[in-house]
Amino acid sequence: MVAEGTQAGTSSASLPSEDSPLFSDLPWWALPFRALRHRNYRLYFMGQLISVIGSWVQTTALMWLAWQITRQSQWPALIATAQILPTFLLGAWGGALADRVSKRALIFGTQAAFLLLALVLGGLVLVEHGEHVSRWHLLAIALAAGIVNALDLPARLSFVMDMVGREDLVNAVALNSLLFNAARVVGPAIGGLLLAHLGAAHCFLINGLSFVAVLVALALMDVSGTSPTPPRPGLRALLDGWDHVVQRPTLACLLAMTGLISLFGWPFLALLPALADYTVGGHGQEVAPAGTDGAGYSQLLVGTGCGALVAAFTLAVLSSARWRRPFLVGAVLAAAGGLGGLALVSDLMPATAGCAVAGFGLVLFNATSQSMVQLSTTDHNRGRVMGIWSIIICGALPLGNLIAGRAADTWGVSPVLAGEGVACVVSAVAVLVVLGVWTRVPRISNATR
Repeated sequence: MVAEGTQAGTSSASLPSEDSPLFSDLPWWALPFRALRHRNYRLYFMGQLISVIGSWVQTTALMWLAWQITRQSQWPALIATAQILPTFLLGAWGGALADRVSKRALIFGTQAAFLLLALVLGGLVLVEHGEHVSRWHLLAIALAAGIVNALDLPARLSFVMDMVGREDLVNAVALNSLLFNAARVVGPAIGGLLLAHLGAAHCFLINGLSFVAVLVALALMDVSGTSPTPPRPGLRALLDGWDHVVQRPTLACLLAMTGLISLFGWPFLALLPALADYTVGGHGQEVAPAGTDGAGYSQLLVGTGCGALVAAFTLAVLSSARWRRPFLVGAVLAAAGGLGGLALVSDLMPATAGCAVAGFGLVLFNATSQSMVQLSTTDHNRGRVMGIWSIIICGALPLGNLIAGRAADTWGVSPVLAGEGVACVVSAVAVLVVLGVWTRVPRISNATR
């Protein structure tokens, strides 16, 4: 296998034999999907589409099973935390590794590990007959998946530039978000049906099989003509990414804002099982369970995915630099509005609409900020910087999940959602202040400094 990476700006995107006609020759209706003209990215996109749908099937089942076993909001939050906390601890090392070795080989290994963990989880739940499985077993497997993710995430994020090049990076990031959030719609819907008719174990087994698609796609890629960055001493390799960020104040500020939105916005997902299981009465009292088959929870996730899907398509269509700053500010305001709406509703359909608005804002912010970070980064530091991006998100999310889960058990779901909405408004004000101090967003030319 030939190693791939970045070397003097070279990437698999520059191979003319793999690409469709140039950007200017594309019809107008194909422009939102222009990154798919690269063969490697087409393979990656199709493999990921199947795999990510499977992952959402598993996520739906895992969160619901944790809630059913414990009837405590903190346990879905703890399991969500276990899946992402290792990236906070190991993400810098994972990013440095992604810059030093074959990204395709690294991703192949991590995806194979995900496959094995999903099969182990499915087999365990089958043996233990569903709700008799220990909460600690779920937590341990989630933690193992989190360790694998610490290596997988920086490599996958930085691999996008290798596949499509700088010209189509923003579009590829938007399409990745579109893929992820299409799966966010389809996966929970499938997961809800499987939960109702077959049980959680089949959700986990199906997720394991879905990883075969991405393994086949990676095996079929042509990564000749590319090579990783020459290795540097271990500690120096880890510090290079941080030095790169510190020297670019706008980039540092953007990463800080990404952390704040991850801390205050995304933890609402860990509260959805409780929100779905109980309808909130007109006087704020939790009444009888709305159902135990996971259908309401699945609908809330589908609503979140629909909003996120609209956000991703919006960025794919409007990917020019002039939209990025308005997208950042508008996205945070939309997320705040959606969370505030969730705190006020008492029925499933309005709650689904609130999830859609929140999902739209949060995904628009994440996709826009990720593309800006990548465009502001030099080729030889991209894996390290995306490792830092992963650390910030995966540090803020566990903290937010833990706070939100414990607070919801103490004060109820609605007050916590309202607090998250207020916190996002404060973050939106901070975005406005920051963008007023630094009057321009990161440009491609920054990467040449």
